[in-house]
Amino acid sequence: MIIQIILLSVVYAQLGYVQEVMNQLVDQECSLKNRIAYGQQKLHNLQGMYFCDSYAKRTCCSQQNLEELKYKWYREQQQAVEISQQCQEIFTKTICSDCDGDIGQQIRFGFCPHYCNQMYQACWRDLFQYDEKTQKLRLCYQNDVLCSELRNIVNNGDQFCTSLGYKVNSYTNRDEWIENKYLNLTTTPLCWDGTPSHRIWSSETKLPQTKVNQKNNKQSFNDQQKSYYRLYIFAGIILVIGFFIVVKIFLKK
Repeated sequence: MIIQIILLSVVYAQLGYVQEVMNQLVDQECSLKNRIAYGQQKLHNLQGMYFCDSYAKRTCCSQQNLEELKYKWYREQQQAVEISQQCQEIFTKTICSDCDGDIGQQIRFGFCPHYCNQMYQACWRDLFQYDEKTQKLRLCYQNDVLCSELRNIVNNGDQFCTSLGYKVNSYTNRDEWIENKYLNLTTTPLCWDGTPSHRIWSSETKLPQTKVNQKNNKQSFNDQQKSYYRLYIFAGIILVIGFFIVVKIFLKK
């Protein structure tokens, strides 16, 4: 009985400091040292997006950030030769990692080795080439002369991630990370494994919600409708004038 009480006390104490760390994370500012400049300084839940929607539930990204990532990836797909479905899916997840809240707060940094292996397994038969300007590996474009299957360029997941320009990080001890964070000790960032951060941390933590601004879209649609109305009115006036001119000419005859 005494042992059970002690164990319960330890569990409740753990839950207490874990929740305190969660509260700290909500108030922690997003870092601007990442590959993109975040439009929001604090974590929030961006609703109304379909691209990177899993990572928009706990994100540092603004709508503009997500639109830029989406445009970049769609443009890449248009330039590239045919990509396998599994490689396309893992690349989408990888690109969306920049909008995960943990990446934005530098809680997680670099990809876990097993995630790099997943990427490699998904794309090992797809065509790639080193970019002459960036010296990084990229998908094979339609106008490229020489491309090779990934398995003939790199041998494993770590090499694949590094060749793409991503860091590889093997630190996965979440309990140790939370304890160090609670004690205000130096914390080594955890690795990112593709899991959205809202699935890892407490779902009870409330984040401010930001909805996608559709005002501009509605305004442009309304403006377009007004332009059509003006065009119809102008065409109607021309037709009426033309009708009277024809009638006048006919009467003169």
